[in-house]
Amino acid sequence: MATLGCASAHAADLELDDCDVLIGKKSNAAYKGWMKENQKEAEAGNRDAIRLRAAEANNRLACHEEALTGHSGWGVTMTSADGTSETQLPPTITDIRKQAPAWRALNQAVRYGRQAGAFDVGYKGAAAQLVVRYAAELPEQLEAAYEDAAAVYEYDCVLKRQFGRRDRNAGCASARTTRARLLPLVAAERRQALDVSARQWAEQLPAVPKNQ
Repeated sequence: MATLGCASAHAADLELDDCDVLIGKKSNAAYKGWMKENQKEAEAGNRDAIRLRAAEANNRLACHEEALTGHSGWGVTMTSADGTSETQLPPTITDIRKQAPAWRALNQAVRYGRQAGAFDVGYKGAAAQLVVRYAAELPEQLEAAYEDAAAVYEYDCVLKRQFGRRDRNAGCASARTTRARLLPLVAAERRQALDVSARQWAEQLPAVPKNQ
């Protein structure tokens, strides 16, 4: 699951990785109140709230995946000595469209992740990886996901910029794998334009010191 930072005192008092709360098995008025407040702040453009909204949706989807597949929602990227990498992704939910709460969580995780990804390279990569995992269910998202993965690749692998405490090497390996998986799913003539846009995004996003 994602690690949720606390954008407010309300968030600090909540267990936002409690699956029973996230998927509604256990009622939590404080959680619902925080969700409403955070949504308002996110819609007003608060970047911390936008990140938290994306992280909550990712956590909620991971909880549904664990409940429906029996596997935790973690992915692992391994890089060999020659620089090649392979990402092992957790199982996806079969026929997720038939599981309304999980389907809603997936769409929100992609949408909110992409919104946070406008200014946060980590969330941009996470949104692309989600689309890769559910590519058959999200065909209309493939081009945007390719652009996201290409942008992270440019930032982490080509420009080699540091973004806060994020592990750039792991980000590069994950972006390389995600982009490779999307290559055959996006038409070549579209990829060229998307690559240009991705490069422009990466170039305008400044590096962030590790202590921030």
